[in-house]
Amino acid sequence: MNENLVEVVSGIVSAVGSVDGVHRAALAADSVIPCLAVVYGAVELGSGVVSFVSNAPEVISAELAIHLAARAKDHPLIDYSLSGNGNSENVIAISDLMKPDDFVASEFYVDCYAGTGIRDELRVPIPAPSGRTSALIFCRAEPGFTEQEREHARLIGTVVAGCEAPSLEIEALRAGRFTEARLRDHGLTVREAEIFALLAQGLRSQRVAYQLGISVRTVEKHTQSVYRQLGVTSRSEAMALLINESVELPPTA
Repeated sequence: MNENLVEVVSGIVSAVGSVDGVHRAALAADSVIPCLAVVYGAVELGSGVVSFVSNAPEVISAELAIHLAARAKDHPLIDYSLSGNGNSENVIAISDLMKPDDFVASEFYVDCYAGTGIRDELRVPIPAPSGRTSALIFCRAEPGFTEQEREHARLIGTVVAGCEAPSLEIEALRAGRFTEARLRDHGLTVREAEIFALLAQGLRSQRVAYQLGISVRTVEKHTQSVYRQLGVTSRSEAMALLINESVELPPTA
């Protein structure tokens, strides 16, 4: 099997426990299917609310993703999927539906994609609740995807879908175990509880620092203090300790 494919799949599986982590791990798929950008996107068709990650924000930026969400039903691949044509699990490219020149000349392309260099996309549907469309998308400068690339894309999409459900369950479990109030019950200070509650959601130190308006060094200082109080040396050990209700935690000072 393709070594890059194995590496990508392993990375996705290793990220189980964080839905965002699973999606971001899938972005490494451009090592398997060369393209301008790999995007995970989910759109609430009623409200236009979008969940989006990209490995190439210079091609598909967050602002463009929001604009695309507002016009989701006009996208050729989403329109095809919603119209009931074929199987909803089909891996399909824009070049399967229309000529590349027609796509580039379309009003939708001019409004949304002009200047991106994208001329084709391969869409891998990810199962989603009714009223929502979710997919892994490969954006390419040259039209066309080989059958092998489609098979690889389908496999990666299947792994992402399979890892989303347990990740959602783990995040729900974390949400109950790692509230700031519960963490303070174990002797953590207000700031320590605030920081670790965010870390337990899968956020990185840099993101926590940005969200709280503090330095990364401050985040790491408080994190080490939490570890000392719980008698552990890593985030995963701390989370395992707190999840297991039967574990007797070290006495607080």
